[in-house]
Amino acid sequence: MFGKPFFRARFSAAAGLLALGMLLAALPDGAYAQDNEDGWVSDFEGLRHFSGMRCPDVVGGFLRSKVLGADSDRMAGCIYYGEDGMTAVLRQHLLGTGTAEARKYMKNYKAAGFREIALTGVAQSGISFVTRDWTQATQCETLWHFAGKKADYTLWLTYSLPGQETIVGPAVAAFTETLNRQN
Repeated sequence: MFGKPFFRARFSAAAGLLALGMLLAALPDGAYAQDNEDGWVSDFEGLRHFSGMRCPDVVGGFLRSKVLGADSDRMAGCIYYGEDGMTAVLRQHLLGTGTAEARKYMKNYKAAGFREIALTGVAQSGISFVTRDWTQATQCETLWHFAGKKADYTLWLTYSLPGQETIVGPAVAAFTETLNRQN
């Protein structure tokens, strides 16, 4: 009269499993397990990687948009987006490897055919390349490396010239202040 009993049992079991899955997903322990897999935990101003690096939600005029995990030569990092398409990548490296990372960056960009340029201001202390020069604005990418007490760090910044040169200095200063609070 009400259908086949086997169908009702399968439907009830499926509904029960669905309800259980929804319940487990809502529990804080489920969220904590995800944090462990991602390699970071919530922190007062943003997040803290298991390596100890802190990535605030906001650095100067930049908003954190992505968390980067560790790989063979980098410990942790975050991607930030700023005004008019500026992008910053802040990475943590093993202590004493920042200079080698900068050399690798320079070698790889040259091998890709990008032209190294000498800039003034805060970009003068970094390694800079022109990565797009066929539009009105020239796309530049600069990498700075910093030696810390417990780890080394790199800051990679992409920006357009002319137009964003006045933002580069304050951006680097804001990220440098963030790095100074790491140690």
